[in-house]
Amino acid sequence: MSPPLVDDALLSPEGPRLTRRRRFMPPPLAFKLAELALSNAAVFSFPLVFAVVCGRTLGIHDYGIVAFYSSLAAFLGMFVEFGFDWYGIREVAQNQGDPQRCHRVLFNITAARLLLSAGVFVVIWPALLWERGAVELPLMVASAAYMVGFAFDASWYLRALERTRLLLAINAGVRLLCIVVLVAVVTQVATMWSAMWVYALVSLLTSGITWWLLLHQGLARRAVVELRFIGALMKESWAIVLGNLNGSLLTHGGIALLGLIAEPAVVGAATLGLRVRAAAQGALLPLSQLGFVRLSGRAKESPLAAFALGRRLLIITLVLSVLVALGCMWAAPQISQIVFKSEVPLAVGFVMMLALTLPVQMVGNLFGLQSLVALGQERRYAAIQVAASVLFCAMLFGLASEFAYGWALLAAEAAVLVASAVALMRLKAKACV
Repeated sequence: MSPPLVDDALLSPEGPRLTRRRRFMPPPLAFKLAELALSNAAVFSFPLVFAVVCGRTLGIHDYGIVAFYSSLAAFLGMFVEFGFDWYGIREVAQNQGDPQRCHRVLFNITAARLLLSAGVFVVIWPALLWERGAVELPLMVASAAYMVGFAFDASWYLRALERTRLLLAINAGVRLLCIVVLVAVVTQVATMWSAMWVYALVSLLTSGITWWLLLHQGLARRAVVELRFIGALMKESWAIVLGNLNGSLLTHGGIALLGLIAEPAVVGAATLGLRVRAAAQGALLPLSQLGFVRLSGRAKESPLAAFALGRRLLIITLVLSVLVALGCMWAAPQISQIVFKSEVPLAVGFVMMLALTLPVQMVGNLFGLQSLVALGQERRYAAIQVAASVLFCAMLFGLASEFAYGWALLAAEAAVLVASAVALMRLKAKACV
């Protein structure tokens, strides 16, 4: 039977109206980007509110100690994450037609992360207790609770499935609830341990609710945990985790190192600058998250198709990151007044300096973590990040300046950008041959 010459929908009174409405509806990709943007806004809103509440309630000194523990937990979380998020997203994105394979990857990655977190506890926390003393034990226990929640986190799986609306509901609901708890508890109790426990609550609630919804909606079905498969996952992911660890050394790890060599006030000011930059990244993160999923799919089909998509992402990322960075620099004095009740020059300087690094970091992330990993160049990505970490540490410990952390971060991320760009140019030249 031949197809009709006229669409049947056009013959009904509602037909033309529905057709026009469909024609002007934003594409599904736009909806997913918007949902990811709102989700990331919710995720990064909590650290900002956390900084404001703790900075105003605890003061810059005590907030510097809380920042040390929260940054240390985030850095150690990179050992637990072990590159599994990016590897898992790539595997799920490339095996959407094989749900059993996806479920197997999800459960075994979670089991591997729990095993790694147990190893981190055994090695790190006794040494930390000996170094910092029993007086800070409640902060250490809260940091450990945060890492347990981090080990169970399955947000990466929802991103790989592009279930962005569900991810938005979880992130927004949990953060709103924890902001209410933060304001109600920390402003009344005014202790460092209460702040850290609210920080841990975010991680635990997010993971628990995510897993309940995955199982309840049938998005994940129980799979056998296989030690051999876990070993294979670690073998495949070691290069990614090496790169991510060195990348995290520039941010959370850098704050932890700064806490060992600088005054708490410097640590607090640097942490505020990093929080503001992280919030700015949250506005741009949907491009990175959804871009990596699409880059991974294109790379499996054709490297040249991945490069074509990467060029479009580069233009959008560069323009938006510059605009956001300028906005952060303009608002730096106001941010300092809100957090510390006065325009602290050290805090203003760190906010402006770390905002300046935002375009460099975003483009370097596109060239390095997203593009090189999507193209299967994990080892090259890891080598670049290791070299950048060496440069960062040399400048952090070598510069005699309160802003040594900011200069070291800028130099290291610029090195990542240049080295990753050179690596991509060579890969493209080979693909064109």
